[in-house]
Amino acid sequence: MDNEQLLSVDDVIDTAYDIFLEMAPDNLEPADVILFTAQFDDRGAAEMVEVNNDWEQHVGFEVDKDLFGEVRIGLVNEENDVLDDVFARLLISRETDKKYCHVLWKRD
Repeated sequence: MDNEQLLSVDDVIDTAYDIFLEMAPDNLEPADVILFTAQFDDRGAAEMVEVNNDWEQHVGFEVDKDLFGEVRIGLVNEENDVLDDVFARLLISRETDKKYCHVLWKRD
């Protein structure tokens, strides 16, 4: 696949973050929404990571890691600079002509 037909990493992250903001109030506990909103400026992060191998069991098809991106959104631990409070994992198609997103929400 030609790289010109794939969304950039920044575009995947932006798309994921927009979807997260729109859907978070309906899918997270109210306390988590308040925590994320209050802490995002200081500790918030949205980062694209290597696509985890567990997506197939969630989406029902084999995920091509070249054509999909996984974005994790949450809060970074200030002590070790690691995103350890993940509010959502999003699987997004990187193909510009195929819109697909699946979200796994934080569950306590």
